Amino acid sequence: MRFGRSGWLEESRLKKLCKDERGISNLLVMLMVLPVLLFLCLMIVPFFVYTMKLDHLNTIANHALKEAEAVGYVSPAIEAATTERMERLGMGELTVKGVIYPDFEGSTEAKVLRDSADPTITLVVRYPAPPLTRMLSAIGGSSSGASSEGKFRVILYGRSEAYE
Repeated sequence: MRFGRSGWLEESRLKKLCKDERGISNLLVMLMVLPVLLFLCLMIVPFFVYTMKLDHLNTIANHALKEAEAVGYVSPAIEAATTERMERLGMGELTVKGVIYPDFEGSTEAKVLRDSADPTITLVVRYPAPPLTRMLSAIGGSSSGASSEGKFRVILYGRSEAYE
């Protein structure tokens, strides 16, 4: 064991300094990586809200389709009941660029009977949704090819059960 100027004691001090520098570099890396990880963790919340709203909209639309199958078309009463169910879940009536949502455009409006050549009933429900593609583009995603960005669009088909 040497205690001189170039001895063992000075080498251990040098090793301690290197270890301290490694700790500082780990800290710097953590300070660079932590905001990215935090952003990704917080990104889960809007995506979860988006998927839960879509799930609720699908459930409500399936219920409306069962009602429409019994009647033979998507009646104004079914549209009103669907709108009221959506309002109870916090997805009430909205007006965006002159279009009133929920929008049922494209749904079967004329009565279709069970014995018709084509007894198919179509239910279309559109409602504004958060634009997730903009959030994805913030981390390098692409929003190209999004034809209906910012809207939920549920299309369901059923078979009429209405008799004449």
